[in-house]
Amino acid sequence: MSNEKKEKKVVKKGETYETLKTLYYSGKVKPTLNKVLIELKNDSENIKLSLLACECLVRTKNFDDLSTYADAAIKLDPKVAAGHYYKGLAVQHNKGQEQEALKNFNEALTLDPDNKLYLKSKAGTHFLLFTDYHLPLKFAEKHRVKTEESLLKIIELVEQNENPDYKDLLIYADVSTLLSRNLAAKKYYIKAVDSYNASDKSIQDSNIYKDIIKAQKACVKLMDKIIED
Repeated sequence: MSNEKKEKKVVKKGETYETLKTLYYSGKVKPTLNKVLIELKNDSENIKLSLLACECLVRTKNFDDLSTYADAAIKLDPKVAAGHYYKGLAVQHNKGQEQEALKNFNEALTLDPDNKLYLKSKAGTHFLLFTDYHLPLKFAEKHRVKTEESLLKIIELVEQNENPDYKDLLIYADVSTLLSRNLAAKKYYIKAVDSYNASDKSIQDSNIYKDIIKAQKACVKLMDKIIED
């Protein structure tokens, strides 16, 4: 293959990924996934497309396929943290595979130590183990401590950032809810909406915006219930 043809192929790969990412950001998850899977048949070593497939599969809750594509991403480049993160998500809710999930989240955090999304998922897995009534009390308590450690680290990381984006603000609000800091959660859901609306359209992920609105409504409902009780 000539150098000119190789360069054209590289450009086409980039254009395909950016086009599909834009489609995903518009909220069309399943159409994006269908197109990504078609592209991967002809370009199976494109790790960006593999990870975009993973992102779509998280949204569709197809965890079996998520595990497959996460494995593919890890095989393509084990130094990319996202592959390990998606593998953790794929097995997180499988009874008996919580430790496997933690192993993958820890690997992702080794590669990207301050990633708040990874920390949140790790905390969620520790919380699942903490609430497992079949687990001996002393082990459950260890998972409670690790849950809190991860959540508090997220709070610290976001507060250190002078200008957190809407994704970080959503995570901060979610963590505040988990820590029963409901007023703070309500405040940061509002900030997340404002940050989303103020951000450049090219980085507006409407899927996350829907997450913000859904969580915001749930927070208000929870606070109203607490007041009534």
